[in-house]
Amino acid sequence: MELRTLRYFLAVCEHGTMSRAAEALHVTQPALSRQIAALERELGTPLLERHSRSVTPTEKGLYLRRRAQEIVSLADQATADLAHGEDIVEGDVFIGAGESEGLRVIARHVHAFREKYPGVRFHLHSGNAPDLIERLEHGVDDFSVLMSYPDVDRYAHLRLSPTDAWGVLMRDDDPLVAREAASPADLLDVPLIVPERHVRGDKLTGLLATWFGERAAEANVAATYNLAYNGALLVGEGVGRMLSFDGLTTAGTGTELEFRLLFPPLVSVIDLAWKRDVPLGDAARRFLELVREGDAPSLDTHRRNPSEAEYAEKMDARYRAMRNGNETEHGLIET
Repeated sequence: MELRTLRYFLAVCEHGTMSRAAEALHVTQPALSRQIAALERELGTPLLERHSRSVTPTEKGLYLRRRAQEIVSLADQATADLAHGEDIVEGDVFIGAGESEGLRVIARHVHAFREKYPGVRFHLHSGNAPDLIERLEHGVDDFSVLMSYPDVDRYAHLRLSPTDAWGVLMRDDDPLVAREAASPADLLDVPLIVPERHVRGDKLTGLLATWFGERAAEANVAATYNLAYNGALLVGEGVGRMLSFDGLTTAGTGTELEFRLLFPPLVSVIDLAWKRDVPLGDAARRFLELVREGDAPSLDTHRRNPSEAEYAEKMDARYRAMRNGNETEHGLIET
């Protein structure tokens, strides 16, 4: 299986017809058809469904397209890394990340890095944890930005600051808007919209289950999401209240949405992870050096992030100030 053939196959999938793909590749249509037919013989399976005016990938073809994209991307990245002289820093850095305000930290480092090395391009891919880990494992991404990932110690990683604060997004006519914060008891009597990674079946798991405590099984999960924007649309249509990180969705005046932090405070730590014992390209290696200089030290063992403790203390003080003695009215939980 040659890279050129994989590029041909990807072009056919992209353009949907042999003729348009051949035109884009600057080859004749018969030559392209022969290459695709040879690839199907080599793999022993049909990769395309031929229609009168178009072609579409078969189920095996869809699998090959995904793997071919990874292979071609890795080849292009390796070529770029090796093509530049030692005195010139150019190339590409690939970063996978979940939705998080914490990505602003990475964005600041990207800006600083490109000020110094304008020839380096950054590619951001948004996804959930399983997607990001798969891309990291297969070498598609150099780094993954992971939020409270339980197996992060499988990878080399830096713990970034600050942490992400959890809260609840609701319509502005929701009675909970009158509260300064939301407790577990406030959220057990209504449908909830929660990140898909925190649900197994119809039950909460992970950090959210821990936060709800013994009553986690009572939570009414009405819907799950992997992109906060889409989850917020469900909130706007009255499907339920959405648990998410602070800052992912615009709320307040003019949005018809409101956001309240959780109490007791719930935070997710943020790690920049990369594969152990796998050499990074020159641009990615230099970028990591810059991040190391500007952020927290690497955590190869479990150690609490100072910013997490500071945040918890700050939130505790803030919520206590909110209450001003009316604990019963707010129903907040003492920690």
